[in-house]
Amino acid sequence: MWDALHATFQTIGDYYDSLIAVLNPYSPGNIIVFFVWIVVYTYTAIAVWRSERAWVRFVCFVVNQVFSVGVFNTVVSTATLAVAYWQHALAAFAVTGAGSLYLFRRRR
Repeated sequence: MWDALHATFQTIGDYYDSLIAVLNPYSPGNIIVFFVWIVVYTYTAIAVWRSERAWVRFVCFVVNQVFSVGVFNTVVSTATLAVAYWQHALAAFAVTGAGSLYLFRRRR
């Protein structure tokens, strides 16, 4: 009987630990989401600006809005991670921006 009760409390404790892990802005999952957000948001913003095809601009605009702060990633989590990983975030932004500008360069 005590083993079943212990197992039940252990399961409940594991469940609450998993909820707390999601709320931790420094958890590996939140860090991955943050950097995916930077790359996708930067790429789609430049694609909306530089693409010559209307359908590409529309699709990238929709994806950009889905990945915008507050929809996909919370503002507090983004701000916390941006302060903690500002050098890495700036590097991801610069590399993605440069690559996007190269891919969407104007051809004459």
